[in-house]
Amino acid sequence: MPTPVKMPRLGESVAEGTVGAWLKQEGDYVEKDEAIAEIITDKINAELPSPVAGRLTKILVETDQAVPVNTDIALIEESADVTLSAGAAPGSDVAPVNGARQAATPVLKEVTANQFQRNDAYGATPVERVDEEERQRISPLARRLAREHGINLNDIVGTGAGGRVRKEDILAYIAQRQAAAEEAISQAATVETSARPITAMQPIFATPTTASSTTSAGADEELVTPSRMRLAIAEHMVRSKRTSPHATTIVEVDMTNIAKWLEQNKEEFKRREGYAISYVPFVMKAVCEGIRKYPLINSTWTEDNKIIIKKRINLGIAVATDVGLVVPTVYDADQYTLAGLARQVSSLAQRARTNKLTIQDMQNSTFVVNNPGVFGTIISVPIINQPHAGILSMDAVVKRPVVVEDDAIAIRSMMYLCLSFDHRILDGAGAGGFLQAVRTKVQNYGREIDVY
Repeated sequence: MPTPVKMPRLGESVAEGTVGAWLKQEGDYVEKDEAIAEIITDKINAELPSPVAGRLTKILVETDQAVPVNTDIALIEESADVTLSAGAAPGSDVAPVNGARQAATPVLKEVTANQFQRNDAYGATPVERVDEEERQRISPLARRLAREHGINLNDIVGTGAGGRVRKEDILAYIAQRQAAAEEAISQAATVETSARPITAMQPIFATPTTASSTTSAGADEELVTPSRMRLAIAEHMVRSKRTSPHATTIVEVDMTNIAKWLEQNKEEFKRREGYAISYVPFVMKAVCEGIRKYPLINSTWTEDNKIIIKKRINLGIAVATDVGLVVPTVYDADQYTLAGLARQVSSLAQRARTNKLTIQDMQNSTFVVNNPGVFGTIISVPIINQPHAGILSMDAVVKRPVVVEDDAIAIRSMMYLCLSFDHRILDGAGAGGFLQAVRTKVQNYGREIDVY
């Protein structure tokens, strides 16, 4: 039996992926862990390693085709005596490479050819019902998008194989509908108010528009088509806000001792170790301690209304790249020293910015630490990376006068920590307790810090 190669889950929040390119062709021999395809998601572009050594006998998914995670995208025969030719086997309904189709494609074509057969007097014909069933074969992410926006899938022309509706089709339809509604509102605004009362405009907001309308830019405007990554990030952010009842709490942290240590030691540390150290590892170490005291912050709310507490502390670290934000994972972050955390952060950031993150890098995070302070922000309120229970933002360390012991005023290096949390899982007491534990750990670093 051939071994199936499945679409990987490149991140906890990723529901589907796109085959950007096949690096191997049907008939090619591959080694175990040798890259066979490039996979594109809203988070990263990653090379997909072969799960076994053998011969690539079938490519099941075309280039630029998006499919749900865990979908079979290729078959590899482990036997060295494979005699299957590079084309399709006799009697197979799967086309060869560069024209690969899933086995259901002929059925989809037949349905598409007859999709307009109707029986208006007695309801849907059998062909229509089959058509409806086939049109519903979309990814869970696309289905959820359609349901959330009240979209009838039959109103959308699918661009996937056999007319399959993809997530990109849903997003494009939503954008077109919104643009058409804005245009209608703009036109309605030109009507004289004496001739048309405000109530006459109400149907404009409620009536869906067709997908045939397009957005155009004015003479002093520029129309930008978002990249696939930006569209997917947008969808994930909207879904996160709809999924989790976000609540936010903020504390102020005195970073003076750490700031002085970094000022005196960071250059020597980089010269000796070959990588930099910043405030981030100190906060990560404190987050690990906070999670041990408040384990609910390291959990997930399930679809059947349960809570799964993760025993491993795998911290996602937000990294800004030229194409967007990615969140690679530091596995078992609580097991590292400060120097070890600094090494992990430096390595992940470098791989993210050179597009060399692996599938493993983008999976299994349980909590995220974000550092917008590198851009000079003072207070940031992050959006939870689904399906986590929370996310922490650390902002810029800024010197300012602070009241200290005996009501004296001193210049201290201060920073705000902002925690966004899922209010289904945590209340203010738990979230506040976690933040105070992080704050206490960070402020208790003395002037002499052992990073090893």
